[in-house]
Amino acid sequence: MRTANKPLLLKASIGAGHGGSSGRYDYLREIAFDYSFMLWQMGIAE
Repeated sequence: MRTANKPLLLKASIGAGHGGSSGRYDYLREIAFDYSFMLWQMGIAE
């Protein structure tokens, strides 16, 4: 149960292992996803 009103980033990848995706560009795609969430939270668009 969450008690804070702050946004939460939750992403589940069924096909990835314990360390995340391991394809040629999948790792970079996951990093970009994290950065886009942080930029969105800071109000930086495009």
